[in-house]
Amino acid sequence: MMPYFPNSSHLMVRDSNMNDIKGNQINQYYNGNGPPDLHRILSPVGDATHDRPEPVARCHPSTRLEVIAEIEKWIEDGGNCPILWLNGPAGSGKSAISQTIAERYTDKKNVASFFFLRGTGERSKIQHLIPTLAHQVSMFDPAAESILIDTMIKESDLHHKKAISYQLDRLLIKPIKATGLELSNVIIIIDALDECDDKELICQFIEALATICNTPYIQLPFRLFLTSRVEQHIQELFSRLIEQYVVKYLSLQNFDATSDIQLYLNSELFSLYQRKSRIMQHIPWPWPSRKHLERLSENAAGSFIIASTLMKFVGEKGHPDDNLHKALAMTDGLDPIYHQVITRAFKENERSQDEHLLCLDSVLAVIGLAGEPLSITAISVLLEKKAHYIVQMLLGLQAILLIPEKDNDEPVRLFHTSLRDYLCSEQRSKELCINMQKSHAGLGIRCLQLIVGYSMKDDNAKEQDIARYACNYWLHHLNQSLKNAKNEELLNDTALNASLDGFTLQSVIYWWMRTESNIKSDIKSDIEVLEAILVNIN
Repeated sequence: MMPYFPNSSHLMVRDSNMNDIKGNQINQYYNGNGPPDLHRILSPVGDATHDRPEPVARCHPSTRLEVIAEIEKWIEDGGNCPILWLNGPAGSGKSAISQTIAERYTDKKNVASFFFLRGTGERSKIQHLIPTLAHQVSMFDPAAESILIDTMIKESDLHHKKAISYQLDRLLIKPIKATGLELSNVIIIIDALDECDDKELICQFIEALATICNTPYIQLPFRLFLTSRVEQHIQELFSRLIEQYVVKYLSLQNFDATSDIQLYLNSELFSLYQRKSRIMQHIPWPWPSRKHLERLSENAAGSFIIASTLMKFVGEKGHPDDNLHKALAMTDGLDPIYHQVITRAFKENERSQDEHLLCLDSVLAVIGLAGEPLSITAISVLLEKKAHYIVQMLLGLQAILLIPEKDNDEPVRLFHTSLRDYLCSEQRSKELCINMQKSHAGLGIRCLQLIVGYSMKDDNAKEQDIARYACNYWLHHLNQSLKNAKNEELLNDTALNASLDGFTLQSVIYWWMRTESNIKSDIKSDIEVLEAILVNIN
């Protein structure tokens, strides 16, 4: 290790973490006599765990009882089968089941979890999986914490540089074994493997599990509950483990959800009827009729996400009974709901149609393409629109977005990731489709403009969040724009050229100092994009 301050003497820095940055490589070192701060070193993703802040999806009371009973039976008496893999199509309720299982056992056993989610920055990256789980394991027992502290003192960079199989052994298996806890007393939940943005690394993780399960002297010292959609790269690897009887397999398609969805719909509509009793007083009870309830259930087609989106639609703007009859006609999954909600939001705004269409399209593009969920404040800065106008537009989309009730600095989230897929598919969304090349280019250029502007002055509290986003993702957006267009379309952009002209050394320093370490470690490919742009411009 090279000295940090080569010309200094008698310099002492105690109990500190230091980053030695060489090119695109980051080496992290711990110096000190006291124990390292595991939270600071491991940098767990707080909103990826089962105790993350609301809103979270969980099973509606008295639903999914059969599949939950199967999972609980495996936890308590699964024998030598340490892994359970639950799969099912998008929107079938896998994450709600994972959350429900985690909450049921939090007070009875030791539970650690990670919930992958696409388009949410750290929650979509496997690099954060093992460190986040390890931090939770450190709180199980002093023995686990001691092992982890010792490991991080000796190898403080292993969670950045080592293979995932090595991380699995050093940061999970060894610390949990040190506790002496029985297999059934430790539950690790990893939800939505398919939401990870790196298929190759997910495959490496599953292969590492396979190796461990086939090595008698290692073995998993915990129950591992995994969920995913049925995707080929995951299915192929698990099939081998299922044949070897080390993985228990459950498919949600083998559990009839019809009665559960009807129970959920009935409960939600009853609550809505009571909540809006003033405007529902002329609608006779029972509402809706049994026939209409059954048709709504049929429209949901076994999908809880369709059922819950239908309920949000019925309960939003307009009269619930009018909305109900529109919902009864939505027979083709989520796409008609998305189309109805977005087009209605276009029509109901007081501004000129063309102006509103352009701005709402921009808002949807930011929400759909952002590297992580952004606040209303951040969206307004990126689009150079007043926050109250952004709020006004978003309120028309409450059936498909999770919008903070009061705080403009809280993130706006997709109700379900399928909305992003819809907006990015011209075949599905037609005239509502996001222009990915143009939108990514616009976001990248705007982020670059913000970096140049902020580098000239001190950040205030309001600017720090958007400055962090701009530093982390400006290259990502330009990279994605280049993937979706001929290079000359972006290279000839006058706004981009003007922004790059202002990207002085001061801007570079500002950008690098505010870019998060996990982004820096993957930045080589994005730097190559920048080099290509500069070469073509010059």
